[in-house]
Amino acid sequence: MSELVNRELHVCMGLNSCKNTGYSGNNDCAGMGDCSTAVGHPCHTLNECKGQGGCGIFGTTEEFCHPGQNECRYQGSCGVPILSSRFMAQGPNKGLSVWQLARIRFEEKRKENDEPFGEAPQPYGPSNDYVNTLRGTTGQDYSSCGQSGSRSCSYINNPAERKVAADLRVLKMEQESAEKLPESLSNCKPKKNGY
Repeated sequence: MSELVNRELHVCMGLNSCKNTGYSGNNDCAGMGDCSTAVGHPCHTLNECKGQGGCGIFGTTEEFCHPGQNECRYQGSCGVPILSSRFMAQGPNKGLSVWQLARIRFEEKRKENDEPFGEAPQPYGPSNDYVNTLRGTTGQDYSSCGQSGSRSCSYINNPAERKVAADLRVLKMEQESAEKLPESLSNCKPKKNGY
């Protein structure tokens, strides 16, 4: 719990509300943070506080439509950080990017409140390699809940070939998600608080 003291908690890159509130504490503006500050957890309902649940494989369609917007401890849908490879496993946005939906919801809220924000460090969210580099870890798996049906799962025996195939699947999903984002938003009903 000590991680919760004196920190703005958010579930991923580009979802911070202030200068210097990304993981490294070295960002110029809201929306430019480099990684999550939420207490790391691997799966559905294991979050410590409000706003710390990701989304992806487990949860309700409403939770999938509102990543990082859970109201209380133990109500979050899936772990953090939300990697660029995480996709929604059910509902009207099945197969589309969780991070991209979280980012556009962040941008909508900032615009509605007339609050400035900058570009996220990566256009589709962080990769596992990016998070490892940022956190100074090697080979750590930051995916959660099987990364919502991990795109790295494959019958390809050669690890290098398997990674190339997975990276291509992730890139395709990221690009399709970017194209379908307006449709993704219209598929999601607003929460009771309007978002």
